[in-house]
This record gives sequence, C-alpha cells and structure tokens, in this order.
Amino acid sequence: MKMFRSAVGLPQHGCGALGQVAHGALTEPLHSPEEAGLPRLFLGYNTLPDAPFPMVGFLEYDMDRGAADHDLSHVLRMLAESLRSQPVPPEGTFDETHRRMAVLLRADAMVIVFSGRAFSPEQSPPARALWENLVEGYYHEGDAEACAGAREASVGLGVDRADGRVLLMAERSPSGEHAPPQRVGDDPEGTLFDLLGEILEAQYAWTRAAFGL
Repeated sequence: MKMFRSAVGLPQHGCGALGQVAHGALTEPLHSPEEAGLPRLFLGYNTLPDAPFPMVGFLEYDMDRGAADHDLSHVLRMLAESLRSQPVPPEGTFDETHRRMAVLLRADAMVIVFSGRAFSPEQSPPARALWENLVEGYYHEGDAEACAGAREASVGLGVDRADGRVLLMAERSPSGEHAPPQRVGDDPEGTLFDLLGEILEAQYAWTRAAFGL
C-alpha cells in the first residue's frame, strides 16, 4: 500500500464522506508511469457516522501489472477471494502503535478507479449497451470506439459498509488533463459495486480479527 491521504475538505458529490474518498481516489496522481492503464483500488477510512477519529481518508493498494490483462470483474473477484483466504497473523504480531492506528482508522469504504469513456446512456442504444457493460465489469479498451460522441475519461466507483454507492467520472482532454469529477446517476448498481462490497467486507473482517478489535 501507499501513503495515507486525507479526504477532508474534498467535494462530497451529494454522498458525504464516501463522495470525498471517491473524489480523492479519482484525482490521486499516478505514482509511476508503470501504473498507467492499471485499475487502482483504494481503501477508505472513517466515512460512516460515529467514526472513531474525525479524519476521513484513503489508502491505495498496490496492484499487480497482470490486472491489466483481465476483465475488471475477474480482478475484483480474485481480490475478494484472496482476502477471504488470507490467514490471520498470530496474536502479538502487531505492536500497540499499529493497533492504535487500526482503531483510529476504521475501514469503511472501497473505491476502484479505471479508464473508460464518457457518454450519456440516453444518447443511443449502443451507448446504453456500453453503459450496462461498464457497470457489469465487461468493458474492454476499444469497446466504446463505435459509440459516437464518447470521450476518454477516468471512472471511480465507490461503496461503503452501509451499502452507500457512488459513481464519479472525469473526462480527459487530448492533452491528458482531467476535468473535475462529476457524479453520474443517483442510485448506481451492477456487478462491480457488488464485488467491491465483497472486498470491503473481507478487508474489514480481516482487520478486526488481526488486531483483535
């Protein structure tokens, strides 16, 4: 994992702290050129009410380069299975400092960021079909080429442990610069959201067991 980032003060997009974490993840700069084209996974902290510490933030996972060779749904499914099978370390593995951090930073949300195409699902039947593929995790690079008017974009999908969901999209100009993220839809759903929820649940359960919370 990389360094913790605060999401305090970021736009909420009508979704409270979950929207702040999704915005922060979507606008987080790449740490190296090798990350270009890879999906990016982020763990969000203290986004739900009664947080143990008033600090909303997020932390990026390290993704294997092989993730670029598979459907996003396959990658997320494998990550969920890997976390569920991760052994809990024996008592005493983590010192008191690590345990205090685990108490203060509660795993409440998960965000996935990936490259996509910006378009309106109402603009045409092909656009609607492409949108359905996107949220179900079956989008491949180049699928949107036949969709007239589609633009390059980065997409951020977020979920929390209270079943909150948010979808943000930031269009990308030919020079590579991103427009400010915009929320898409009021009640997004699909396979990717379900799989993100499974990863979050597995991470939360492992953290509580590992630190005796």
